[in-house]
Amino acid sequence: MFLFLDFDGVLHHKDAAGREIKPRDTASLDTLTEDERRFIDNEGRFIVGKNLFCHADRLASTLQPFASVQIVIASTWRNYFSLDKLKSFLPATLADRVVGVTPRVFSRDGAFVRSREISAYFSTDKSEDWLALDDHAYMYCDYEANHKLVLCDGERGFDDAVADVLLARLTDMKKEFQ
Repeated sequence: MFLFLDFDGVLHHKDAAGREIKPRDTASLDTLTEDERRFIDNEGRFIVGKNLFCHADRLASTLQPFASVQIVIASTWRNYFSLDKLKSFLPATLADRVVGVTPRVFSRDGAFVRSREISAYFSTDKSEDWLALDDHAYMYCDYEANHKLVLCDGERGFDDAVADVLLARLTDMKKEFQ
């Protein structure tokens, strides 16, 4: 069972994270704490924000009864951070479940891009055993993808209501695949 996970609008408020436009100079970097240093992207920009990953523990708790769920990161953060760095943002119980990231798929209009990324991730081995946790419905094009989407309100992220929906969907899928 795979869970394709977005970060912004899911694990924290959609506008919680912003990137500093200019790379940090060495003197500025020296003032950062070790925890803050994790948020320096591949281009040397510092990700700033309040309550980053504030819903990660709730997701970890929701997934706890489902040991077979593996996480694939579908967030745009995968374009700026290595897999190890992405894992470092998550609690250990979630990080241990992360098996990869979706490949980058380019789209002129951005529509349906997550559906295409998920298809590309599976390549020829199309798995029916997956869900996506995201705050953008327009990124999922077809009935199958929309049916597998657990939609968050980007203003609230992965709150208790969405946790209940994910729990119910995982429970139903577990019964279906037993």
